[in-house]
Amino acid sequence: MTWLLLSLYSFSPADSCARMVTLEQIPEQAVLYAELASRQGGDGPLLFGRMLELAGRFEDAALVYQAALASASDPLTGQWLRDRIRGVLPLDTILVLRASVTNLGTTTARGLLLVMPEPGSHPPYQRIDLLGGAFRADSGLLLCRLDSLPGGRSAVMPVFLHIVQRPFSFRPLPDSAGGFPLEALADVLRSVRIPDEYEGGGPCLSMSMEAMRTAAADGIGLDVVGGIVRRGDSLVFHAWDVLREGIPGMPADPLLFKTDSLRAFGHCPTDVIPLWDMMATGGHELSILFPEQEADLSISLTAFFEPSFTNGWPFPPSADAPPKGDAR
Repeated sequence: MTWLLLSLYSFSPADSCARMVTLEQIPEQAVLYAELASRQGGDGPLLFGRMLELAGRFEDAALVYQAALASASDPLTGQWLRDRIRGVLPLDTILVLRASVTNLGTTTARGLLLVMPEPGSHPPYQRIDLLGGAFRADSGLLLCRLDSLPGGRSAVMPVFLHIVQRPFSFRPLPDSAGGFPLEALADVLRSVRIPDEYEGGGPCLSMSMEAMRTAAADGIGLDVVGGIVRRGDSLVFHAWDVLREGIPGMPADPLLFKTDSLRAFGHCPTDVIPLWDMMATGGHELSILFPEQEADLSISLTAFFEPSFTNGWPFPPSADAPPKGDAR
C-alpha cells in the first residue's frame, strides 16, 4: 500500500487536466488516485467520475455520477451531475430547430430566403437524419423561401432531426497527427485569448475562427463546427474546431481549453452535439437573404428536444419544458 500511495502521489485528477499530464491518454495512475480520493467524500466522487469520463469509461462514470447525485444536497452540484450523466449516456432523440423571422417594419417584405448549414452525421459516434420541416437541403445548405411577410408579422419555420449519438473518446491519441505534434495544437489553443468583445451570445465562434487561422499558419488544418450543448433544461448553441487530417473529426475546443485542457481534446460526450460545418455559411447558424428593398427584419434560431420523444431525455423536463434554446 505504501508503494501504491507513493506511485500515485504526483497525480491528482484536477492537475491531470490543468497541467496536461499527457495528450495521448489518461494515466491509469490518475484514475486510481481519483478512486482513492472519492472514498474521502467531499468533491472526491465528482472528480472520480470526471476522470473515468475522460478515460472513456463512460458506463463506469455514469454509475459514479448517479451515486453522487443521490446524496447531493447543493442544487448547483445536483444540476452539474445531471448534465454529466446526460453526457455519458447514449442519446436517441428528435431535435427541433426553430427558425423565426419578424418583419419589424410597416411594409411587406418580399423574396426572403432563410439559410442554415445542412446538418451532417459525425462518425464514428453520431448519426443525424433530416426528417423534414420547412427547409430543404441544397448543396450543403438548408433553404427556406418566403414569398412575402407583411409588416408587423412573424413566421416560424421548423427543422426536425433524428439524432443518435453515443459518448466517445478519441483516446489513446498518437504523438502526432497529420505530420505535426499534438502539443503544437495545444500551443495554438493556448495562444487564443478570450476576447473582451464578441458578436452573438458567446466568444466560442470568434475563438474557434482565430484558432483555425492560427493553426493554418502553422500547417495544421482545422475546420469550425457548430452544434448545441445541453445545460440543464437549455440547449445552447456552441462552436469549436475539429482536425481536418491526421485524426479527422477530433474536436479541439479553444474556449473549453481555458478551464479543462484534457476535455478540450478528443472528448465527445453526448451533452455536446455537433450539427454542422460553420464555414458553409460564413460562421452563421441562420442567415436571411432578400432583394434590395426597404425591410427591417429580425431573425432568431432556437433548439429543443421533442418532448414526446423521451428516449434521449433521461430526466423529466422541468415545468418550463420544452427546453429553452439560446440563439447566438
